[in-house]
Amino acid sequence: MSQDRAAVLAPENPILDLLSFEVTDVTGTHTVVASDVQPSLPAGAVANALANRMSLPADVPWALRDDRTSVFLDDSLAIGDQIETDARLTVTPKTHLG
Repeated sequence: MSQDRAAVLAPENPILDLLSFEVTDVTGTHTVVASDVQPSLPAGAVANALANRMSLPADVPWALRDDRTSVFLDDSLAIGDQIETDARLTVTPKTHLG
């Protein structure tokens, strides 16, 4: 196989597809820029990792909300399927009312 053909068939470079976005906690106390986030990671795992990075309580389940749309991200879906690079998100505790 020629080198040119191999380059065409090679999968896209996952490093080029990484997400970068800004996250603030619900109180506005902490803000971090999450960079180099793999878009295939579940949004729930990203939420918990960011809460940990912000030194938020570990015994609380966390969720992410898109600041532009006010929609909560689905914990089980890939974050890259729900946001675009440069999104602004809020990490917020999950509440189970009623």
